[in-house]
Amino acid sequence: MKNKSHLKTINWFIFGLLISIGVITAIITLLDLNNLNDTTQSLDGRQSRAEFRWSSMHTAMTVVLLILSTFLAIGWKRLFPFNVPIALIIAGFYYELFFLTFTVGWVGIQGMIGLLLALLTGVILIISHSVFIFIKRKKAIKS
Repeated sequence: MKNKSHLKTINWFIFGLLISIGVITAIITLLDLNNLNDTTQSLDGRQSRAEFRWSSMHTAMTVVLLILSTFLAIGWKRLFPFNVPIALIIAGFYYELFFLTFTVGWVGIQGMIGLLLALLTGVILIISHSVFIFIKRKKAIKS
């Protein structure tokens, strides 16, 4: 039971930290894009800008993410300790969707970097939890 509490603490600390960083970077990026000096460059001359875009790709990605989020919510307790790393990966895809939808230009790479960070962190958590469970089961068999 003590180990389960430690896994929950680790999961939620990392999840909260990365979600906080993601929200802060998204807000700062949008504020910076909106505060660019429009007198030095025309709107068409800026490579990166805040602009709403929506296409069939955005719709498809939203539908897939909502379906995955629903399945995750249904199986939340059964997936422990892998539930939070999976939620982190899905949140990374939401972060990318946010940048695809509300920005134009090179600033969209920030969404890809956030997705990559979420994927790497989620995979590392899944692997470390798997190794921890494997070692725990191996010790239980030997005892």
